[in-house]
Amino acid sequence: MKKIFVMFLTIALTACTGGCAEFDAARAAAAEHGADAADQALDTALWTICNATPVGAIKRRFKSEEEREAYNKICPGAPLP
Repeated sequence: MKKIFVMFLTIALTACTGGCAEFDAARAAAAEHGADAADQALDTALWTICNATPVGAIKRRFKSEEEREAYNKICPGAPLP
């Protein structure tokens, strides 16, 4: 009985310490891919705002001079008057 307990404890400790290293690697990979996905989502959102949104919708949304200036900064190729 004691041998089984010692063997079980050894296996459990090995799994725990090995699992932590794998978890850290998985977490690092997820963070890297998560950052890439966030960058791509932002690029897509900016492209949509600057290139695919009708001018009328943009003018209705960005009404004040300050908002229009902000739009012109993020979309220099499609400025609002």
